[in-house]
Amino acid sequence: MIGIIDVGGGLRDIYGAGVFDRLADDSVPIDYCIGVSAGSANIASFVAKQRGRNLPFYLDYPARREYMSAGNVLKKGSYLDLGYVYGTLSKDDGENPVDYDTMLNNPTRLVVVATDAETGEARYFEKSDAPRNDYRIFMASSCLPVFCRPIEIDGHFYYDGGLSDPVPVQKAFDDGCDKVILILSKPLDAPTTGRRDAFGARAIRGKYPNAAAALLTMAEKYRTGVELALQFQKEGKLLLIAPDDTDGVKTLTKDPVLLKALYDKGYADAGKAAAFCAGE
Repeated sequence: MIGIIDVGGGLRDIYGAGVFDRLADDSVPIDYCIGVSAGSANIASFVAKQRGRNLPFYLDYPARREYMSAGNVLKKGSYLDLGYVYGTLSKDDGENPVDYDTMLNNPTRLVVVATDAETGEARYFEKSDAPRNDYRIFMASSCLPVFCRPIEIDGHFYYDGGLSDPVPVQKAFDDGCDKVILILSKPLDAPTTGRRDAFGARAIRGKYPNAAAALLTMAEKYRTGVELALQFQKEGKLLLIAPDDTDGVKTLTKDPVLLKALYDKGYADAGKAAAFCAGE
């Protein structure tokens, strides 16, 4: 079984969108997908067989005040309006709807990582947990502390999956994958100090102390996951695809020229995936 992991990275994960479009163009067979944060959205479009659907979410929509703005903080309590992204735009009657029937009926397994705000532990949702026009599992996986309010699903509140399992390599192999493609949206040697996470942890500690604790150790978990991935790569079981440089693109960079260049880099870097999956 061949699996793929997209760890997200906000708008920087347009790199991952480029990878998936190349996989679609090269007809690379994928049996299992697991996504974290923006990576879960990339994967939803891939499993729905909607090549190119993700691009406007990175290049066009972020310029809209409804997507992200200070005004959203005043009106909705969140800088990022995930309801606009995964609701208004993505529902059947939206501007850029998910092909729900194709996504649901595709035999490729789709797993979405979120973090339980109460326990700080990972929750692994399946695509069957997303009813038609209710894409809260993707909202939960992308819910950054401070920037967003936690997402409620069945009485539980969730934050971004990166808090609890930012690089779910072990999960993919535990679920039966023989080979795994891992997409990172920043270079292997990029610093992961976790300094910025301390601010977010302080902001949510009062109400969600376990989620705050998970956020404080997110950078360490990321490094550990990447180290594990490199070991699997040495064994020939994993292909790591990561940019050599993000060329100035950060989590919330809106510059479409910089973003498109990073997309092109992901598309080019994914050219080695077909040979890896074929065992060449």
